[in-house]
This record gives sequence, structure tokens and C-alpha cells, in this order.
Amino acid sequence: MKTVTFRSLIITALTIFILTPAMSQKGVDEGSKYGSGQDSINCLMNLSLYKEFFKHNNYNDAIGSWRKVFDECPASSEAMYVDGVKMYKKFVSGEKNPDVAEGLIDTIMLIYDRRMEYFNDEANVLGRKAIDLLRYRKDNLESIEQAYNYLKKSIELDQDKARDAVVILFINSSVSLNKAGVVTTNQAIDDYFMASEIIDANLEKNSSNRRWLRAKENVDDFMLDANILDCNSLNSYYEPRFEANKNDEEFLNKMIDFYYSSACDRSDMYVRASEQLYKINPSHESAYKLARLLVAKEDYEKASTYYLEAVGGDTDNETLAGYYYELAQVTRVQGNTCKAIEFTREAVKNNPNLGDAYILLGDLYVESRTNLGEDFDQRTAFWAAADKYIKAKNVDGSVADEANSRISNYVSQYPDKETIFFRTLKEGDSYLVKGCINEYTTVRPR
Repeated sequence: MKTVTFRSLIITALTIFILTPAMSQKGVDEGSKYGSGQDSINCLMNLSLYKEFFKHNNYNDAIGSWRKVFDECPASSEAMYVDGVKMYKKFVSGEKNPDVAEGLIDTIMLIYDRRMEYFNDEANVLGRKAIDLLRYRKDNLESIEQAYNYLKKSIELDQDKARDAVVILFINSSVSLNKAGVVTTNQAIDDYFMASEIIDANLEKNSSNRRWLRAKENVDDFMLDANILDCNSLNSYYEPRFEANKNDEEFLNKMIDFYYSSACDRSDMYVRASEQLYKINPSHESAYKLARLLVAKEDYEKASTYYLEAVGGDTDNETLAGYYYELAQVTRVQGNTCKAIEFTREAVKNNPNLGDAYILLGDLYVESRTNLGEDFDQRTAFWAAADKYIKAKNVDGSVADEANSRISNYVSQYPDKETIFFRTLKEGDSYLVKGCINEYTTVRPR
């Protein structure tokens, strides 16, 4: 019995001796966090050593232990990768040999790759990797293209959770590659749309967020400075897409916004999109916007149609007054003075303090005088006009100079005293000016 026990102990001891090396294995080899056996002890020891040195900014002493952790137990700590990037950036900044510096930069890129391999978080890490790649190799076209692809994938993964710095650099890279002929103009516009959606989504959450307001400003400036959002480029981009998407309200709204922000709101494509949007979702407000657009295109007949739609809406009096005022101006350009007077009166009815409308009404009275008959009758239109100019400066001081100038210019057009006398009238009498003016005024001699 004793012999058997002794032999068993010998066999057990030999087994332990033989198996011990196998049980001690690095984390990188067995796919565990720290490894096993002595290697796990070494991993924990090196983690502790590098962290202690790192904590005191002693990177030269920290890096040896850090490298052992990086090589032997890469799944042990995600913070180890963050610390590694920080140390290597410091080494790059102090390195005078450009070849050595390039090698250190390659290591930074490797650290990012290894971090993604063991800890995922691809969107975040790709964005950071791209930012550092552009930091160190911003003059290298191949590196810019690599960074652009990293940033694009990061944004696609993160959507509206993307960081503002990632979005800004994505468009910056896109513009740079477009200038170099690597990215087409249509692709650059697509990139801009994607970035703008993310910026808008974040500003919807907080419209005063300074970071995203700055991002919007930077992204817009990049595109405008590069002339990527010029009218011809927008036309080339949208023309082949318009028919397929013309019933998509979201598409049309974006299209209209981009044409407007690019100062291309006189483009035929902009008009087509605006009219199509009105067909899909007619409203008095959209009719007004379309009317103004057609005025800019000098299509006054169509503009009048949409203005008439706009004034039929249930809106506040001040807004309605503005609609009528603009409709009157368009009608005036079309040569229908009497109708323009009618619309201007609607404007001041809805907003009695609209000085510009009274100025316009006075001007229209003067223009309509040819319908009044004889010379005396035509001259009475200047009396009625003067009433409106006086009213204008009384309700709105900002138009006083303009009103006084007209009064001063037109006083010489009043009928003279002799003519007034022969009409059995005297100064201060009330007098009905006929025609489409059809309003009482006060007799005033020249």
C-alpha cells in the first residue's frame, strides 16, 4: 500500500512538472484577459509598473512595461491603448529624426487598430485614428484619403452621435480630395448632405450648442470656399435625381434649402422644386415663398397667382399686410394701377402703421391720374397723394425723409389759384378725386 502511494506521488509530481509550462501562457496566445500561470502574474505586474510611471508622466520608464502588456496581454485593459497613444504622441513631438518619427506615428496607428481588435468601439476609434493621421500626415494625399475613409465609416456607424470634430474633418478631407481629383463633386455634395443632417439633428436638440454651430459654420465655409456648392454643380447633382424623387417632400425641402443657402434661388431647378413642393403640400406660406421666388425670376404673372393664394390664408394681420403690399407692387409692375391701389388699401387696412404702403399708395394715385380726364382733374391726384405721404411719415418715422421729398417735388403740380377759383373752389374745401382713387381730399393751390 505504501509502495503504491509513493509511486502515485512520484507520478503526480512528474505530471505537475511536465504540465506547468503549458499552464503558464500569455493572454495574446490563449485569448484571455491576462493569460495564465506566471504569464498572468507578469501581465499584472507590468500593468501596475507602467501605470505607476505613467501617472507621474515618466513615459520613458513607463514604455518598457507598457510594451510588454501591449504585446503579451492586449485584452487586459482598454485604458492601456489610450495611454499608449498619449505616450507615443509625446515621443513624436520630441523626435528630431523624421524617419524615427514616422515609425512612431505608425505605432500610433497600430495602437488604434489593436484597440479595435480587442475592444471594438469602431466608430469612436476610427474617428480618433483619422484625426491623428491628419494631424501628422495632412500633406500626404494617400493619408488624407485613408483618413477620409475612416471618418466616413465612423460617421456612418455613429450617425447623429458622431463628434463635431469628426464631421468637420470629414468635410475638410472631402473638399481636399475633390480639389485633388480623387473625390467627385457629386460625392463631395453627398458628403456635405450627410454631414449637414448630423449637424441639423444635433442643433434640433439644442439650437444654441456652440460646438455644433461652429461645426455648421466650418462645414459651410469649406464647401462655399471650394465652390462645390455653386449653381452649376447643384444643377448637375440634382437634375438626374429630380424626376425620381419629385414626390419626396423631404428631398424637395433639402434641395430647396441647399439652393437657397448657396444663393442659387433663381435657378430653374430651384423653381421646379418649389412648385413641385407646393403641389404636394400646398399652403399659404409656401404660396408666398413661391411668389417671391417668381418675382426674382421676373415672372410676375405667375407670382400674382401665388400671392393671391397667400392672401387667402388665415394669418395674422401684419403678415397679411406684407403679402398685400408685395402683391400691389407686382400688380403695379404689370401695369394695373387701379388693382394695385385696391391691394395697397388692403395692406394698410391690415397694418395701419405700414409707412411704405402709404408711400406706395401715394405713388399709385399719381400714376393713375391719366384716368381722371382734364388737366385740372389730373392735378387733383397730387392732393390725394400728398395726404398719403403725410400719413406715411405720421405713422412711420423711418419713411419721413422719403415722404417729405415727394411732397416737396409734387407741390408744384397742384392746380393754381386762378384755376381753383374758376372751379368755384377755395383753399381748404373738401374735394372728391374720382377714378379708381375715389377719395376725398383737401383743396390746395400751387
